[in-house]
Amino acid sequence: MNNNLGVTSNKMISIIHKAINAVDKRLLNHGQRVAYIMLNLLKADGSYSEEEILKICFVSILHDIGAYKVTERDKLTAVDIITPFNHAIYGALFIKYFSPLGDLYKIVLTHHFTVKYYKDRHMEIVSKEGLLLNFADYLDRIYLNKQVIEKLHEEKQKKHYLKEHINLFIEADKKYQFIEKLIDGTYITELDRFFEKRYFTREKVVAYSKMLAYCIDFRSEATVIHTITVEAISEQIAKIYGLDDEKVELIKVAATLHDIGKIAIPVEILEKPGKLTQEEFEIMKSHAKIGYDILSGVNIDDIRDIGTLHHEKLDGNGYPFGLKAEQISVEMRIVAISDIVSALVGVRSYKEGFNKEKIIKILKEMSDNNKIDSTITHLFIQNYDYIVDEAKKQCADLMDKYLNIQNEYKETLKYFS
Repeated sequence: MNNNLGVTSNKMISIIHKAINAVDKRLLNHGQRVAYIMLNLLKADGSYSEEEILKICFVSILHDIGAYKVTERDKLTAVDIITPFNHAIYGALFIKYFSPLGDLYKIVLTHHFTVKYYKDRHMEIVSKEGLLLNFADYLDRIYLNKQVIEKLHEEKQKKHYLKEHINLFIEADKKYQFIEKLIDGTYITELDRFFEKRYFTREKVVAYSKMLAYCIDFRSEATVIHTITVEAISEQIAKIYGLDDEKVELIKVAATLHDIGKIAIPVEILEKPGKLTQEEFEIMKSHAKIGYDILSGVNIDDIRDIGTLHHEKLDGNGYPFGLKAEQISVEMRIVAISDIVSALVGVRSYKEGFNKEKIIKILKEMSDNNKIDSTITHLFIQNYDYIVDEAKKQCADLMDKYLNIQNEYKETLKYFS
């Protein structure tokens, strides 16, 4: 996979924006504003390099990413919020294990620490940038206007926030007049200009995209298993088919991202214990187009197409675009068949996985009806036991990681209790 071609970081952020906006626009606007506040505070501080500021601002946009796991979105905008460690912990774990900014995970972990809370405890994990992010988060949750300075002088007496942070905010506004830009909305242009300065490789774009994909998957064990299985089966089929290493790697990445559009699907539909209604099925189907849109415009169109178009059918009756055989590449066909196999072998709360004979029967019927590629289907059936066994081995490693994260979450939450 050619990693020499990339995009500016604001293009990468467009993926984040589209994904977050698909879930809840409030989270998008909040993350942008907090990042902009952090940008001005860090510039006024004067002790951070531009590269450090850019990374911290990027983390600031993502600081509520753990909300996708714990569904606390409605709580995030409450003015009287009380240290919601659940989403902060999950967000930190996502940053730590599934992003290129793993070394900054403590910023997210401690972004709901106030001076009142952390004083005399938990000092070993407190990040000073996390405390500053907590302050920026607070600033956005109170309505920013010209009276905010008066509110902050009152806050000094309550001692929830560091006086040095309050003074830094006052100094930064005097220097950059950024409150006015937050009020009139022009901060967006300034924030975009700042993010244009850094160039992201294709590899980094993929890494951040994977992080978003895992945000969806880690809602439940079943969705994690599905994505891991699709990736593993796709890799094995691609190798047996004879594709070169670069193509195999491309398919693996695409398979990991194939359901990224499910970030916008309500969890009650994703996890419904039974057959979907027609209306629910139409909502579920929309994940393909949503995923396609999220991954568009950031120089990974090949990955986007291989992954998000896995519901297209050779006869033209698939979705989201109704593509026909000549428009569906070998790579797309491999991921499509892997997705079907993963769904058939998967165990859910409302069904057992199908046995080998049943799966082969279904695949043959789909192949005979010109839904899926007959050559790849035959190849899979011929090598069924080997491919499924190898996929299970690959899944074991990632499932261990998933379970370790679950355990780390529980231990960290217990530590703060």
